Amino acid sequence: MIKNLNIIKMIPVLSGIIFFLSCKNDIEAVKKITSIESYPTMEAENITFLRSDSGRIAIKAYSPLVKEFAAAKEPYTEFPQGLKAEFLDKNGGISSSVTAKYVIHKTNEGKWVARYDVEVMDQDGRIINTEYMVFDEKKGKFYSDQFTKFTEKDAIIYGKGFESDMNLSNAKILEPTGFFYIDEAQYKN
Repeated sequence: MIKNLNIIKMIPVLSGIIFFLSCKNDIEAVKKITSIESYPTMEAENITFLRSDSGRIAIKAYSPLVKEFAAAKEPYTEFPQGLKAEFLDKNGGISSSVTAKYVIHKTNEGKWVARYDVEVMDQDGRIINTEYMVFDEKKGKFYSDQFTKFTEKDAIIYGKGFESDMNLSNAKILEPTGFFYIDEAQYKN
């Protein structure tokens, strides 16, 4: 009987030990979930963003959703539903435009990283298509190391990677893989 009583007394103690041993939290996972860095400090829908330079509007940008992570170690702004940006000349005309289905602006680096169905177009109708592109604000240039299609009025050039200024006036494919001339006359009837 005393043995049975000791066993009965040990059941709650053993249950408690098993309970505490089975409950195990990964401290890093808990920190990540509760960290302010993992949540946006600002979120906005259907925004139009204007950036000026010397008193004139230089960039117009549109996005259905913007999330800013200003408290992150490396602050960034995310455009998870895409972005369309128009770069304006001194007269207010569109000198070039960029569209992408996903964009991140790395605040400290001054770089915009665009992914998925990225298209850059200039005022003369030249178009660059790629799946990944970076715009470096400090250098004022676009570049990519991914497959690229460059369409001009009379030619299409395929290749891996490109570099260009904001106006596409000095665009070049880094590793060309194909070049096709377009003869508009054969398509007109």
